[in-house]
Amino acid sequence: MFRGFRWQLVLFILALALFAAAALFRLSRQSQPAPPSETTPVPTIAPTQSSAPTHAVSHTSTTPSQSSVSVYREGLVGSVQRLNPLFAHLNPPDRDITSLIFEGLFAFNEYGETIQRMATELIISGDGLEYVVRLRNDIQWQNGLPFSADDVVYTASLMSDPRYSEISPAGAFWQSVETQKLSPHLIRFRLAQPYSSFPILLTIGILPEHALRGTTIEQLAQHPFNLSPIGTGAYQLDALDTVDGQGITALRLALSPIYHQRQGAQKGHLLHELHFQLYADTTAALEAYYTGNIDAISGFAPLTDLDSLPPSQLYRQVDSTLGVLIFNWGNAPFEERRVRQALSLSLNVPQLVQTHFGAAATYADSPYVPGSSVYQPQQFWKTYDLVQAKTLWSSSEAAASESDSDDANEDDSTTEPVQPYTLVIEEGTNLQGMANEIVSQWQLLGLDFVVEALDATNFRNRLETGRFDAAIVRQRIGADPDLFRFWHSAQSGSGNFGAASDNEIAENLENARSEIFAARRALLYQRFQEVFAEQVLAIPLFYPVYTFVVRDNIEGIQLGYLTSAADRFRGIQYWRPSTVAS
Repeated sequence: MFRGFRWQLVLFILALALFAAAALFRLSRQSQPAPPSETTPVPTIAPTQSSAPTHAVSHTSTTPSQSSVSVYREGLVGSVQRLNPLFAHLNPPDRDITSLIFEGLFAFNEYGETIQRMATELIISGDGLEYVVRLRNDIQWQNGLPFSADDVVYTASLMSDPRYSEISPAGAFWQSVETQKLSPHLIRFRLAQPYSSFPILLTIGILPEHALRGTTIEQLAQHPFNLSPIGTGAYQLDALDTVDGQGITALRLALSPIYHQRQGAQKGHLLHELHFQLYADTTAALEAYYTGNIDAISGFAPLTDLDSLPPSQLYRQVDSTLGVLIFNWGNAPFEERRVRQALSLSLNVPQLVQTHFGAAATYADSPYVPGSSVYQPQQFWKTYDLVQAKTLWSSSEAAASESDSDDANEDDSTTEPVQPYTLVIEEGTNLQGMANEIVSQWQLLGLDFVVEALDATNFRNRLETGRFDAAIVRQRIGADPDLFRFWHSAQSGSGNFGAASDNEIAENLENARSEIFAARRALLYQRFQEVFAEQVLAIPLFYPVYTFVVRDNIEGIQLGYLTSAADRFRGIQYWRPSTVAS
């Protein structure tokens, strides 16, 4: 039967024999001990560092070891109420901590400009009414579920609720925005009118729809989520400390392992835990810093007794707030440009600020804040020329006398003597000394001014009703270069309390709002600042200085433009334990 295949059968049997011999030889080689290596033995490789938070920390040592400074401890003054980005602006400690837990579609860079964060692409229509945002597809919530357009739509629906406008200035604008999901990672916003600063509104933290589905803005205000937040940020809530279950005294954030699975997030963040201790006042917080219970304090007036500080670094940056002296353009003679020029030139603003604020503020030379991408200082604001001021005031008086003479020829009735003008300030703002000196300087021109210090409620009422001649107010500039709310004539009695009115100013602000190209918009804001100085719409006085004090055991801290105090954490991924023992 196998006669036709005899030679193939022989080859097959031979192959089997060779295979069996090879197998026996390999087994005998494996049973022998391995020969000694001729190279240097390879050392045992230590396990790679886990992404889980490190829990080793010493709270009592004022000179922590290299391992213990992976924990950062900061003191905050106030209380924690809602760790929720939609409410965080109402309470500074909430805003600080929330900024580490949540992320927005966009974020601010060190110049206050918006950059992509959870977005990868932004397309703006030519008319500035449509914004299409492509979302990253590699982001997960801290509970491991994927982030998607559903979360953005839900968050936008909460902000567009009319009740949200009662607590947020942005709420009214969101009511006119239509948010549409185009795909799981593509979303479109339609505006009712062009608003070039719209990406700034997209820096607010996004909420997880899956955790809050069906919750309204009213219900959210009291929701347990506010003290058990789920975000997408680099840190997540680890623990809350309370006293008898009542008030929160401290909380801990831990490095999020989910965040560090994201592309590009594997480097940095050498501080594995962030501990925030809450204090009732600055005195208690400072005492904790001196005794070594915390590593950092922030937001206070600069410390003067630096010699008594533990080894520390002081970081200072102007806050994005402007202290400005406004005039009531509805009252004579402040609607006249020469009068405003004279009042400005009669003040040595840099000296005033240095005398009354020291290192707590620096003099202002623009309606914008240094560090802003549109800031353009003007020499006029630091020009002190009492001779020229008197000349301008005399010329304005002469013109006014001539006008009064013409009016008297038409009307023989007598007028009451002019009462002293009023310069109003808010109590408790450390402005009394500066205001008194300003009034003294203006008396050299022949103006009779009195200073009125009012509580916050009456101060606001006087501003809104226009019952003042001059006032020192603080304008919160933040990140938005759109100052329409402060200086456009349409905002008279609102943000523009003095009813300042200039056609070119109004035109520049309107055009900048609708200009989608940043370079052109910057030119409009530059011209706005030039006209602001030429017309002396008001007198910029000072920028408050934000102070951040940190022990020497932490390095790598840099403060860029601060849209809020929470921006001090912008570069926290670069903070690291110091290589030099404190």
